[in-house]
Amino acid sequence: MMLQRSSPRIERIAYQIWWLIHDSAGECTLRDMAEFTEASMQTCSQICRYRGWAGSYRKMARSNALDDGPLMIEALDSELSSLFGEAA
Repeated sequence: MMLQRSSPRIERIAYQIWWLIHDSAGECTLRDMAEFTEASMQTCSQICRYRGWAGSYRKMARSNALDDGPLMIEALDSELSSLFGEAA
């Protein structure tokens, strides 16, 4: 059985991913990891799978649709008021 050695680059990326996962309490995505480590998303994904961290982070980015809801309603109210006057 041959022991597989990882390069210093992979170890650095793995440490950065580990740090990011723990610092963000798992509220990070592969895109966040790739930006943070300056590695590809595929590399980050492979490292996470190899290290057993695949379930330790969010799989998808959050949608901003819920955050924009109040702004959208306010803009719509303003538009309706301008079209129909204050009676709307």
